[in-house]
Amino acid sequence: MRTIANQADLKGEDRKFFLKIFDIKNENLTEEKFREQFLSNYSKYTFEYYRKAVFRQLKIICKDIDHDRKGKSKEIFNWLKREYETWYTRKEHPDILTEFPQKVSTFNNFDVLPESQQQVYNPFIPLTGIIDNPKLFFNREREINRIFEVLNSGSSVAIIGNSGVGKSSLLRAIAQKATQYLRQPRRPIDIDLQHIHSDNDFYTALCDEVGIEKCSGYKLKRNIKEYRILLLLDVVENMIYDWFTNQLRGQLRALANDIVPPLRLVVAASKRLDILFPDSGEKTSPFKNICIEEYLEPWNEETICAFIKSRLRANFLEQEYQGIKFSEDEISEIIKTSGGYPGKVKHQCYELFERKKL
Repeated sequence: MRTIANQADLKGEDRKFFLKIFDIKNENLTEEKFREQFLSNYSKYTFEYYRKAVFRQLKIICKDIDHDRKGKSKEIFNWLKREYETWYTRKEHPDILTEFPQKVSTFNNFDVLPESQQQVYNPFIPLTGIIDNPKLFFNREREINRIFEVLNSGSSVAIIGNSGVGKSSLLRAIAQKATQYLRQPRRPIDIDLQHIHSDNDFYTALCDEVGIEKCSGYKLKRNIKEYRILLLLDVVENMIYDWFTNQLRGQLRALANDIVPPLRLVVAASKRLDILFPDSGEKTSPFKNICIEEYLEPWNEETICAFIKSRLRANFLEQEYQGIKFSEDEISEIIKTSGGYPGKVKHQCYELFERKKL
């Protein structure tokens, strides 16, 4: 269950909700009984919010399930059972990987690859979630260099791009390369605002990551002033919601705009900042004049071709499948139908590779 939660990139309350609602002991509980027994502190609205958030992530990895009709919970339970059986078989009978590779799912094999040098049966994984392994992060060198140029010049950065274009994975790559690329050292801290639902949540997350007592206002300014933090905020458009106050937005701006700022920001959003945070007497724009925008575009044809070529030749691919090739027509179809979105490219390549193994 935890492996699936990791693959679906479920965190915080979403993760807790998933682990509860799909616990095998709760399989036969109705939704009403489940909420009454385990989540009585959730309002009906809150329950529905987390339910939708979890199913939205599961929809990405449970591709064989019709997510638009009733009864999908039962199907997901059955899918989880199959994944568990696959994991258990792999754990208890590792020889079956060699003897019957086609019977064992490769879904969970990439948690530690390729550092461990285990072999996989399909190189186009992981299919979901943030790319956390630097060896699997592909392309974006130009964007990374530009972002660090801006950071080293004393400004903060906003990464702007459509959903699915790879903003979250780029943020992770920035965090991983900060020690190498920043002229003045800053400790990277990343906060995903999908899982932050109030000022209190934000201050708790920030202070926990920095390692100081939870505080805000003047106490936060005083306690954090000796630190040099590279703060990476994902899904920053969530800051327009009413559960974030003007005071929080104003303090975030002040901490990033000081003479010697304790915070330098890299934020990711799906829209330009002047659209998300227009000038208003009611709300402070936390990023105006302090963030230089970097636009993240989908992969172009050349990049998609290079990605496919590199994965088909990957040294972590099981030798039996290293001769598989994609035709020019097949690659052209992937380019055409994926729109250049990395996740879609990987999904289509994964499915094509699976068909060619048969």
